[in-house]
Amino acid sequence: MVLKGYVYANDGLTISMKAMHTQMAMLNVHTDNIANYAVPGYQKKEPVVTSFAEYLGPNAVDAATNTDIGRLRRTGQPLDLSLNSKGYFQRLSATGGIDLSRDGRFQLDKDGYLRSLDGKQILSAAGTVIKFPFIPADLDKSVKITPNGEIMLYDRKKGKALSVGHLGVANEQGTIASEIDIKQGYVEDSNVMLQQEYMAIMPLRREFEANRQMFIIQNDAVSRMIQELGRA
Repeated sequence: MVLKGYVYANDGLTISMKAMHTQMAMLNVHTDNIANYAVPGYQKKEPVVTSFAEYLGPNAVDAATNTDIGRLRRTGQPLDLSLNSKGYFQRLSATGGIDLSRDGRFQLDKDGYLRSLDGKQILSAAGTVIKFPFIPADLDKSVKITPNGEIMLYDRKKGKALSVGHLGVANEQGTIASEIDIKQGYVEDSNVMLQQEYMAIMPLRREFEANRQMFIIQNDAVSRMIQELGRA
């Protein structure tokens, strides 16, 4: 039977192969989490298996993002920011689109633009790029960022603080978040728990091995049958 481009077969060899491919797809989600454990702002993915996985194989596996807040680590750097609330910083991508990330490790370029470590310009709540009117000699004492995302820059010449703008923080739907809590001088580590990832991998490996053994048994049986038919 064929439905939406998929061929449905119920023979043991095909089911064993699809099961192994499904388990490999799920294993890949967990191994990606482990590989990104040390990446600031990374949100772990959780494998989700739809119905009819025995027929769809790896096409039945999707990855859902876990939005729990990761561990906050103090760095003391004035342009290191972490979100102690759900949401994402908005960055201007190379194609002109908006890129969402929880990685709040920022820096100033020579023209005063606030950028991510990979060079993307940071957007304000108004949707414009954030640009400092001047680059202060002492960032630690001159730049203060409030929990609601307002960037304050102290102008020594004028003896007063200037508002550079508000950081743009979006929710999962891509609209401006109503409630945010930004901590200056902190970095959010990933929300991956290594012990949980390894514990999730163990049963998948056992299931994969069981299906592999089943495939070998069935393949041997088919091979013997073909040999018997050949002799007959």
